[in-house]
Amino acid sequence: MKKILIFIFASISTFINADTTVTALNNVHHYFGSGTNNRTVYETVRLPSENHNFAQIFMHFSLSCPNGGCDPWDRKASISVNHLNEWFEIGRYVTPYGIECGWTLDVSDYRSILKGEINLRSFIDTWVQPGWLVTIEFEFLSGLPEHPNIIIRNMWNNSYLVYGDPTNPINIDQITEYIPQDAEETFLRITTTGHGQGNTDNAAEFSQKIHEIRLNDFFIYEHDFWRNNCQSNPCSPQNGTWQYNRAGFCPGDKVVPQDFNLSNFVAPGFTTSLSYVLENYFNECSPNNPTCVNGVTCSSCDYNNTGHTEPYYFIGSHLIIYTENNHSNADAFLSISEDTLSGSISINLENYVPVYGIQFDIDLSNLYGTGLNQIQLENGFSGRAEESGWTVSVSPSGRVVAISQDSAEPIPAGEGLLTKIPWNRHYYPDVQGKLSIENIFVSGYFGAELSYESGASYELETILTADKLNQFPDQHKLLPCYPNPFNPYTKIPFFIAQNENVNLEIFNLNGKKEETLLVNAMMKPGNHEIIWKASDHSSGTYFVKLSIGQMVYTEKLMLLK
Repeated sequence: MKKILIFIFASISTFINADTTVTALNNVHHYFGSGTNNRTVYETVRLPSENHNFAQIFMHFSLSCPNGGCDPWDRKASISVNHLNEWFEIGRYVTPYGIECGWTLDVSDYRSILKGEINLRSFIDTWVQPGWLVTIEFEFLSGLPEHPNIIIRNMWNNSYLVYGDPTNPINIDQITEYIPQDAEETFLRITTTGHGQGNTDNAAEFSQKIHEIRLNDFFIYEHDFWRNNCQSNPCSPQNGTWQYNRAGFCPGDKVVPQDFNLSNFVAPGFTTSLSYVLENYFNECSPNNPTCVNGVTCSSCDYNNTGHTEPYYFIGSHLIIYTENNHSNADAFLSISEDTLSGSISINLENYVPVYGIQFDIDLSNLYGTGLNQIQLENGFSGRAEESGWTVSVSPSGRVVAISQDSAEPIPAGEGLLTKIPWNRHYYPDVQGKLSIENIFVSGYFGAELSYESGASYELETILTADKLNQFPDQHKLLPCYPNPFNPYTKIPFFIAQNENVNLEIFNLNGKKEETLLVNAMMKPGNHEIIWKASDHSSGTYFVKLSIGQMVYTEKLMLLK
């Protein structure tokens, strides 16, 4: 049953700044039997809404015996948090043989997913009743964190990876991730435990195997996770074989992950590819081995769920990046702002993986002011979308659809301007309020849905445009051309403060005059707009030259056909 724990605090200041402990589970029963599978428990837990004023975050977890006694066997167990529709394992342990114990893990590196309302999952692989009573607490210690901005990315996560069976081959994909430009330190965190016994080399629980970590196909680290200190486990004495050393765990103890520093191997602002390669191994004592003979190859070729069980690994891993600035953990992060100089809305994209399609709405509902119903949006131009050969279509309602064209090229992992969307707010400077991005959909390879987040809404700045310049009768003004880039029409708006002769000319990049639009035209004060039709001109960079009396103004144009 899903429970919601609500915690009421005396004051917001106490909640944020003082040491705070939140109980997530309190003696919650995990068991299997009587027609009930309660091995997995889900809870919605309310943590402090922000944790940048907490130096450290600890997770305390303990086991108690229900009526009838504890589970007599050692069972693998894990604690995970759901973030962006993904489960992130933040702690693993193995239950003791039939006694009560407790442990603590520093989970400060997971601070970006340990705030506000979280969905928690507690799992114990028990198959008996009464099972275990589980208590989990999060302790937030006040102070300034050493690393306030931390990115967490899921890597290889498999709770049952069969080992040594050619009929069930190992498939651990190479993963390529983008490292942000302001990365300060990058490391790979791996938690691997081996399970199964009675096989060749007594794998995978009682066999020491050494795996490899490779970066861009080059070996960089060995992963030796063998535990050789089980007999000194403070959770003792236990029943069973708790003193025997094991692959990555000891019964009645937490599993401490191993961190591998990648900072000297990766380049911020670029992608890096990581591989986890298991040591070669063939399990001769398998029912899937046609040459296995009972009593010859091994005592028994068949698995029996007691002394001979299938060898497998429980693997969890994260890429952890300390950064100077705050970043999202999502595959794609979109933010919005306004570029008043170019008369456009800027959409920025940070993506850790390639993106094959983007759709979102520019929310205009929080705008207000005279001229709001005259606001128009044009199709996007420039930025990473244009560099990748994409088109960015914008509907009158603000629906943006950005997709690759014939070449089906994705936008590679990276960060920066996605596109600029021209709009005509400079004609209507009384329009104020906030812009935001809503209803986002981001697709990956073969249409896979990517996780996403968006930045805060953007408060429009006051801009000085033609209408504002009416207050200053001695100022002329050439306003941003719209749209720009364009094909084949663009509007050239300008403001005249007093009666003047006006000349308007178009020059190419080499300074050659391409077209004259106005020659000594006597024009009255106010707003004016000239349309240039460039159907007969080739793609390229052009310059508008506006001469008003003795004053000369220029504006760059980009014609794209």
